[in-house]
Amino acid sequence: MNLLRIYVKSILRGRKVLIYTFLLCFGLIIYVPFIMIMLRSVGKNWFGRLWLPPELTLDWYRWAVEVTKIFRITANTLIIAVIAVAISTLIGIPTGWAFGRRKIPGKELLMAMILLPRMIPPIAYALGIAQVFYRLHLVNTHFGVALAHVAICAPYAILVLSATIEGLDERVLEASAVCGANRFKTFFHVILPLILPGILTSIIFTFTASYNEFTLTLMTYGKDTVTLPVRTYLAIGEGYWEVTSAMSIILVIPSIFVLFMIQRQVTPEKLVGGFKGV
Repeated sequence: MNLLRIYVKSILRGRKVLIYTFLLCFGLIIYVPFIMIMLRSVGKNWFGRLWLPPELTLDWYRWAVEVTKIFRITANTLIIAVIAVAISTLIGIPTGWAFGRRKIPGKELLMAMILLPRMIPPIAYALGIAQVFYRLHLVNTHFGVALAHVAICAPYAILVLSATIEGLDERVLEASAVCGANRFKTFFHVILPLILPGILTSIIFTFTASYNEFTLTLMTYGKDTVTLPVRTYLAIGEGYWEVTSAMSIILVIPSIFVLFMIQRQVTPEKLVGGFKGV
């Protein structure tokens, strides 16, 4: 029995070592690139095989603000993301209701068609978008770039909202009808509060997708609609590695803020607030 107990303990200790080793390797893969970018954004005279920069400076952030017009580019990025979120949400609510509450022939095929832009290589879809948008004079407009983003943002909204709406308790809707509420009142006073967590979740996903979108923006932007991902890419081509690193850190800040908001506001209890039995 003692030998068996020792053997079991050694296996458990081995599992713990294996788990900690895996977590350490995973953390290194995820966070080391961010650390390198952060060091590059403040490093000066960092050449050769040095592991750490010999001098620290904030000049690269000043260059990112002054030379690349970072505030105007950030405003473009946010305007485009807000428009894309609004259009995707307006599409996602009725479409999600249809998928979640109606028996639609060929529902799986329709959902596959909606998800198609997410499944194919982005550049293949972006080339077609660019040809259409040039003919419609939508290139180099905030609305045009946002409309291109809707192709990849709307599937997130539809998936989240269809799952949320499908989980609505039918008894609540019946109780609303029994109390004399018409469809308009039922939607705004009963359905909308119940699916609000799903709407908030879809907004977060669609905003993040639009804010970070590169390929579709690259094919539809112009001098007045440059976004942060595109400007960062252009700075790499210009050889400004330190400035590009500073821009990358600035690009990451809103994503970290969104992640913080998700952890603070979108708790699991809120995400399933409109589901059956909750």
